[in-house]
Amino acid sequence: MTIQQLKCFSVMAEVLHYTKAANQLYVSQPSLSYSISELEKELGFPLFERRDNKTYLTHFGESILPYVRVALDKLEAIQIKAYELADPFTGSINLGNIYSISFDFIPQLLERFYTNKENGNITVSCVQGVNRLLIDKLMEGSLDLIISGESREQDLISTQIFTQELKLIVPQNHPLAGRESVLIKDLKDEGLISLGPNSNITGHISACFRERGLEPKFVLSVAECSAMGAFISSEMAVAIAPVVPSFHSNNVCIIPFAQPDNELLGRKIYLQWVKERYLPPTARRLRDFIVEEFVENK
Repeated sequence: MTIQQLKCFSVMAEVLHYTKAANQLYVSQPSLSYSISELEKELGFPLFERRDNKTYLTHFGESILPYVRVALDKLEAIQIKAYELADPFTGSINLGNIYSISFDFIPQLLERFYTNKENGNITVSCVQGVNRLLIDKLMEGSLDLIISGESREQDLISTQIFTQELKLIVPQNHPLAGRESVLIKDLKDEGLISLGPNSNITGHISACFRERGLEPKFVLSVAECSAMGAFISSEMAVAIAPVVPSFHSNNVCIIPFAQPDNELLGRKIYLQWVKERYLPPTARRLRDFIVEEFVENK
């Protein structure tokens, strides 16, 4: 049973005329008759019969016709999807990103990507999450690309695209609130809010403190940066974090770090994808665009 045989049967069942069906299929009438005859042999029953010089579907043909049409529709859907997957200008991309770049970098990235009218038929679906969650989703295949903190996964390719500045966030009446800048050593006795084990910021901050011979004192843990503001404004703790819009609606003060601690605390952000996995042309197009437009020190 071939696709061509099923197409011949479907068209013939619609027009019930060999010459017309052959013309629609762009085949000769003998070829059409042969295809249907071979299909009937394989099925073991007749699909058409002649009565009064007219062609009719048999009850066997009527019975299988709906299934043949469903099968052909499925095959057409597969073909359309295959064309889409092979077309770098049409299709969808699943992009994961850490929460803290959802408000500035991602909108800037997409605006510049869609400035090119050739990208107008590409849909980018953005999924936000913490570092570990994004890496897991990338590894399992539900994401094509992620923009996140550092990963140590051997199966990933990582390209650094920029450095994210971390700042000190304190209540407005905090002793450090009036400072133009601070150093890590100024926080040796401060209780800090962490982003938990699934974000790499906590480990990064700990490493920076140890670089200065100190140990951070984490006293609270939250899921993502937007949740920090309320705890800070309630004077429960302070935080070292990238600046997110929710901070501006809370009663907090944002203070930059002075050099060399500002450079030390800079969090490296990477574009990542799975090394040995097929990357659809649309995802490759976005990946190459990000590398070309945003990678530092190419």
